[in-house]
Amino acid sequence: MRIALLRGAMAFVAVGELAWSFLYYFRPDLALGALGRTVVDPVMARQYPLYLTSAAIAYALAASDPQRYRSVVWICVAQRGVELGAAAIDWRAHAIATSALIGVALIESGVALALVVLLRGIDANVARPGALDARDRGLVRLLRGFGGLEVFWFFASTIFVQLGSRLLGWKLQDPYTTQQQGIALLILGLVSLGAASNVSRYRLFVAVPVASQLIGIANSFNEIRLGSIGWNVAAVQWTIEFAIVGGFIYFMRHRIGVVEAAPALAD
Repeated sequence: MRIALLRGAMAFVAVGELAWSFLYYFRPDLALGALGRTVVDPVMARQYPLYLTSAAIAYALAASDPQRYRSVVWICVAQRGVELGAAAIDWRAHAIATSALIGVALIESGVALALVVLLRGIDANVARPGALDARDRGLVRLLRGFGGLEVFWFFASTIFVQLGSRLLGWKLQDPYTTQQQGIALLILGLVSLGAASNVSRYRLFVAVPVASQLIGIANSFNEIRLGSIGWNVAAVQWTIEFAIVGGFIYFMRHRIGVVEAAPALAD
């Protein structure tokens, strides 16, 4: 019963993240208006929800078996805490309305509390990683590299924002949405690093970084339409993104249809 409730809770979070990302992307005026803000940077307002979609995918996968993917549930709990802390900081800086802070606090703390309560008493049943072949070792390195890069961009979007803007060559216009994007990147990075810790167990989660790159490729067309980047910049982005997707496909190719490479070990 507890596992069923936890599965439902994770599905609820996944649907919520996806719904919020859709609202933010298609009607950023409504999404930001709910927080007492207006659209300052249209490009960033549509870029952030795309990365949030990756978090929704991760949580949907975790909902399929929250006992097996327990660490992703804890990442979800951590996200609630980070979101609440960021909202408090934004409120102190008068970046969001008091009513928005109260709403965020009630939702985030309620979800986090529910997940923690449901997680208690559930056996983690974590299998130790088995022996890895050459492609699995390559997959681990790729996941670690990708995850580490996303965590780096989290810091460059939330703490060292000026550094991040210089590295990417864009003018910082909306610190609030940039920070929110950074949190989404943190989730993407943590999920990737978690998958690298046990690729036999978390192989399905390779879909999360792959989806983020495919979404990024699609978003480049939107940025070209808005005039925020040119075709030359988009070509560089596509080259990098296609290379990452190609790397994951290469390392996963021999595992298609074989999610569990080795039998799970009991605790």
